[in-house]
Amino acid sequence: MVQTLLMIDTAGRLQNRTDLMEELSKIIRVIRKKDPSAPHNTILVLDATTGQNALNQVEVFQKLADVTGLIMTKLDGTAKGGVLVSLADKFALPIHAIGVGEQIDDLDAFDPHEFANALTGS
Repeated sequence: MVQTLLMIDTAGRLQNRTDLMEELSKIIRVIRKKDPSAPHNTILVLDATTGQNALNQVEVFQKLADVTGLIMTKLDGTAKGGVLVSLADKFALPIHAIGVGEQIDDLDAFDPHEFANALTGS
């Protein structure tokens, strides 16, 4: 069986931009013409500096694109990313990775114990 991976970067799409969200909806409709069960995984990448607005972002993207997991970036800035706790609680989505810089090596697998220690300063 041949598996295909399709990655679509929707580049900074905000949930309050109706035109861009409709464009994303169209992308999903087109993909489903080829495979009605697609997309099989939808990873939403969030910016840690977004703060509590991330809750609204995940809610809107979840309804539109059936988000199956999260990645949070920019944890090296002033934001600590505490909203991840709220996101995990409210949406029960796995957090796949966190980013602490701008290079590919700065993306790391999410470890909940390390994250909790960093968040609390332990």
